[in-house]
Order: sequence, then structure tokens, then C-alpha cells
Amino acid sequence: MTDSDEDYMSDKVLMECQEDIRPGLLFSRGLKRAHELYRKKEEYKTKRHRPLKEIEKDIREEGLGTAISSENKGFKLLEKMGFKHGEGLGKASAGLKEPINIVVRQGTSGLGREAHQQEILNRRREMKYKKMCDRENKFRVTNKEKKKRQILREDFFKAQNICEELDYRIHRSDPVEDFYWTKMTIKKKRKEEKEPLIPDEEDEDSDDEEFESQITEENLNTIINYLRNKHLYCLYCIMTGTNDEDLRENCPGPYRIDHDPEYD
Repeated sequence: MTDSDEDYMSDKVLMECQEDIRPGLLFSRGLKRAHELYRKKEEYKTKRHRPLKEIEKDIREEGLGTAISSENKGFKLLEKMGFKHGEGLGKASAGLKEPINIVVRQGTSGLGREAHQQEILNRRREMKYKKMCDRENKFRVTNKEKKKRQILREDFFKAQNICEELDYRIHRSDPVEDFYWTKMTIKKKRKEEKEPLIPDEEDEDSDDEEFESQITEENLNTIINYLRNKHLYCLYCIMTGTNDEDLRENCPGPYRIDHDPEYD
């Protein structure tokens, strides 16, 4: 072999094959041969460095996935007993059609230990999921209650203002009940009745607590019914009817839920 001839097993030729091995470019028999050798060499390296467990697993799965040949003596014996390929065992052919799957244990724990640990893990996951759902539901309920409370306060103050204004129009000097009118007006009337020289802070705090406790759905409905019966006024339609019949025909009902179906 002259110096000009390339050694087809040399690293130089193999690297050239690795860099450009596109289909249709291996016209040279020598280059094609070198490429085949390189490919086999790489496959051998891959197989040689594979862990023994992986090799055993592949061989085992291949064996388990291969059906027993009809030439097998045991299979022939089953055929003589009436067994047919693809059918189940037993008189009604309702038995197993496939062999029981073999599970190879990789760990060193005792029998049933892994199943027990998995059961505990699943139970913990279920408890965690349940707690998460409970927190979400509690959060939704809390937000819903806050929203309803805010709407109640807004409706209550609005009803007080309207009730006070409509009562003044008919020259009423005092509310039916203190909570019918606004807190500011009631405080002013109480001060005028007492005429204290020095404001009593304790009385102020006591009044605030009293007014806050009056903000209930029951009291709101009481004011709404008073406005409707006494003044023919609907808080949610924002209208005054000419008479009871006019109010019934043009108003869906006295309460918020009658005007807002989504309110609950």
C-alpha cells in the first residue's frame, strides 16, 4: 500500500464518514465499507457498556412476550385435553386467556411491604387533596359571605336614606323605629334631647355598636316593606307607584332576589 492510499480503518477516514454520511453520497465501495465498520463498532460499544440488569430485563421480556410454540410437548398435551389456542381454560372457556404477568421485585423489602407503603402514600395524597378542596371551598364561602355582607350594608344605608327623605316629605318628625333613619340623624336627635355640656365618648361608642348591630337582613326587609306599603316605593326599581296595583304590575317584587336572580 502506497503512501497516497488511505487506510480505510484509520481514524481519519472514520471521522470523515461520521461528518458526512448522507444517503446517496457513499459511491465509493471503500467509503461504504468504512461506514459499515464504524456503525458496527459504535453498536458494539453501546451494547458492551449496557448494564447487566438491562440486558437481563430485555431477555426476560422477550421470553415472556413469546407464546409457547405449538410444537411444545406441554402445549400438545393441552390440545389433547381439549384446549384450543386463543381460548380460556375450563369447560366454559371462561378462565385466563393470558398467563399471569410476572413482576420481578427490585427491592429488598418483604412481601406486601411495597403495597402497604403505596396504600399509605395514596391515602396521604387523598387527605392532602381533600384538605386543599376544603380550603378552596372555605375560601369561596368566606368571600361569598363578605360580598353578601357588603351588599346588605349598601342596601341598608340606601333604604335608610330614602325612608328618611320620604318621611320628611309627609312631615313626619320621628321615625317608626330608630333604624328606619340614618345614624347621623338619630345621633343628632339624641344629642338634642340630652343637651349635654360635654360629649360623652362612652355614649358615642355605645351608639356606634347599637347602629352596627341593627344592620341585619330582617331590619332591611322591614324598611323595604314600610317603603312599599307607606310610600309605594320600590328600593330596587327606584320608582314610586301611583297605587298598589301600579306597583304590583310594574315591579317584580319587593326584595333584591326578585330583581337579581343571581343573588343568593
